[in-house]
Formats: sequence, C-alpha cells, structure tokens
Amino acid sequence: MLRTLLSVRISILSELLRRSSTVAYRRAFGLSWIEWRVMAQVGEHAPMSLNDLADLLNLDPGQVSRAVKGLALRGLLSRTPRPGGPSVHIAVTEEGRALHGRMRELAIARHRFLVSELSPEEIRTTGRVLDTLRRQAERLLERERAGEAVGTDAR
Repeated sequence: MLRTLLSVRISILSELLRRSSTVAYRRAFGLSWIEWRVMAQVGEHAPMSLNDLADLLNLDPGQVSRAVKGLALRGLLSRTPRPGGPSVHIAVTEEGRALHGRMRELAIARHRFLVSELSPEEIRTTGRVLDTLRRQAERLLERERAGEAVGTDAR
C-alpha cells in the first residue's frame, strides 16, 4: 500500500538517482556524494558563503565545510576571507571550472538517458508537477516545524 503513494515513489526514485550519481561521479571524477554536490552548486552560484552553500544543499555546515576544505586542498575550490567578518567566499578555481564543465556534460548525458522514453510534453508536464510538489513539500515542512501536524496524530 505505502509503495503506491506518490511521495514514497518519489523517495525511491530520488534514492536511485542519488546512488547512481554517486557511482558515476566517483568513477568519472573521484568525487564523493557530497563533493560532487558542492562542486555542482559552487560552480553554478559562486562566490558564496559556507552557510549559503549548506542551506542550498540542505546539509549540515560541518559536513559542507569538510568537503569544501578537501576540494580546496585538491585545487578545485578557493576560499577567500570576506571583508569585515569571519566567513569566507567559496569559488571554483580554474581547474575547478574545467571539472565543473565536465560534470555538466555528464549530468546532461545522464538526464538525456533518464528522459529518453518520455515525450517532450511528458517532460514539461513532469516538470510542472515536480515544481508543484516541491512547493507543497516546502509548505509541509513549514507546518511541521511550526508544530502543525498534518493528518492523524502519530501516537
């Protein structure tokens, strides 16, 4: 019964995509799950602060900090102090920019494979549905954080 719920089916799909991405990015670039996510976001949004990056990734700042430090040691990211504060700007280096470009190529190829059995209209419809579900999931999270239970009492 639960496996038929749309939210469960999306969770299963998400986990499969995460696992296959982890294998693909480790094999192609030697990056862990968190490292390829950091590189993808910094490559798209740099410069950014550690807290902004952690928020964007929805991960613990400590995890993100360790990944950023490792990527900086490998010469893929730079960390420069922000004026007037203890935080830093995180950006991609020249080598990181080149890696990010190769990562984008792999992401596009994986996307094309994933949607290869869908029509253009199915792809557009799915995108609209996913946008709506994301907004509803954000509202659900806000309600739960505010102590507003949704559905029956879980006792």
